[in-house]
Amino acid sequence: MTPTQIEAEALFDRYLKAWNAHDLPAIAACFAEPAMFILPAGPVSVDDRSALIVLLEKVFADLSAAGYSRSTVGPIKARRCGDGIAIVDALDVRRLKQDGSILEEIDGHYVMQRTAEGWRFAVGVVCEGGWQGS
Repeated sequence: MTPTQIEAEALFDRYLKAWNAHDLPAIAACFAEPAMFILPAGPVSVDDRSALIVLLEKVFADLSAAGYSRSTVGPIKARRCGDGIAIVDALDVRRLKQDGSILEEIDGHYVMQRTAEGWRFAVGVVCEGGWQGS
């Protein structure tokens, strides 16, 4: 396992734990400032973590209204693409309802950047599940 893979898995582990705890400040701490998100509704740029928390409040409100409980993630694949930057894919992300049924299946595609605080996500893209095989 490469150092980049180890670092990506550690960051994603922290991110998923925060996500499943619905801990918005901890989720935001996994991202660089500024950060960019490419969502089905369009791109969203957030200047800082306070702005990201506002975005996350809306995301979690929408998910909660749909019965969301927690997420699981399949393999994490990281590829170094420069000094202090890597591409990370989180495959087979399943957003689950309280009863364990699947609300949504997606893949996540991220740019991970080394910052003064350590590795953080700088860009996040929500992808249709299995998009890489298309």
